Amino acid sequence: MEQFQGELIDRVFDRGICVKCGACVGLCPYFRYFDGIVAVMDRCVAGTGRCVQVCPRAGYKSTAPQENATDGNGIGIYRSVFKARASVDTLHEGVQYGGVVTALLAYGIENSFFGGAIVTDREGALAPSGMLAESVTDIARCAGSRYSAAGSLAVFNKAIKDGKGNLAVVGLPCQMEALERMKHSIPDGAQRESAVSLRIGIFCTWALDYRMLKDFLRANGVTGAVKKYDIPPPPSEKFVVFTEQGRREFPLMEIRGLVQKGCSLCRDMTAEHADISIGTVEGEEQWNTVVLRTEKGEAFFEEALNKNIVEKAQLPDQNLNHLSTASRNKRKRGKNAELELSREG
Repeated sequence: MEQFQGELIDRVFDRGICVKCGACVGLCPYFRYFDGIVAVMDRCVAGTGRCVQVCPRAGYKSTAPQENATDGNGIGIYRSVFKARASVDTLHEGVQYGGVVTALLAYGIENSFFGGAIVTDREGALAPSGMLAESVTDIARCAGSRYSAAGSLAVFNKAIKDGKGNLAVVGLPCQMEALERMKHSIPDGAQRESAVSLRIGIFCTWALDYRMLKDFLRANGVTGAVKKYDIPPPPSEKFVVFTEQGRREFPLMEIRGLVQKGCSLCRDMTAEHADISIGTVEGEEQWNTVVLRTEKGEAFFEEALNKNIVEKAQLPDQNLNHLSTASRNKRKRGKNAELELSREG
């Protein structure tokens, strides 16, 4: 009766490739997300195997979604791609780059497009974690990027258990894949799908192991609460940390050693399973790249655009070409890493 949990432990935890998305936490009462890790509290006797079905690193092929067709551009299926930013009246303090994610979420909650949003809170004494934001104030408090895994889908699972619905979910590509897997999971995939009103995916090359990052910063004299992290677009090659004591910069090559092992297996840079995917614009720090992928995502964004919540402009061809190249390269790296892992047994 430990078959399914045992599979997840063997395939993912023991191999060190868990990406701390939080998808298994709350499905199984014996998984717990705490301070940057997913811990196995006890052996599970459930026979459904949902934890394996939803894990983006388990490779459970009977429930895994088919990989999106890409028509050669590397960024997946989309309806349109452009650059956008929050309008002056909707720009919140502490946002990252153009502030589009925060502006869209605040607009959606304020106008009851959805009742709440699954987001990532700011780190305090513990690692960043998921949060159910149900007000504009909640959304504003969570603005900005974290660059480390946060287990936020654990909060999504709790919200479902508590009877919540009509939710927006913000997450990394692995978390968008986990949501997609939940649609196909047995026995409650349909219920989970119906609870999600909008999926906003964040571009991601990799995520850092929070505990390793914390140890690195402490060893380099960075203590206390971090206000913000940033990785400026190329060619900066810097990792920037903002604290109450000021700004610190570290060479990005020193940070890459803190990347989660499981991130090497990811083939998705631009959150292809999202309704709307959002990232940076290389060389233009006040803008976001926006990829509208579904009719639902397009309709919501156009509504916000018409209400002057956001503004948009054409994304230069050079930027789209760079994004496509980076996305294709990540897909190749993920395939190669998966082959290497399979050789390890």
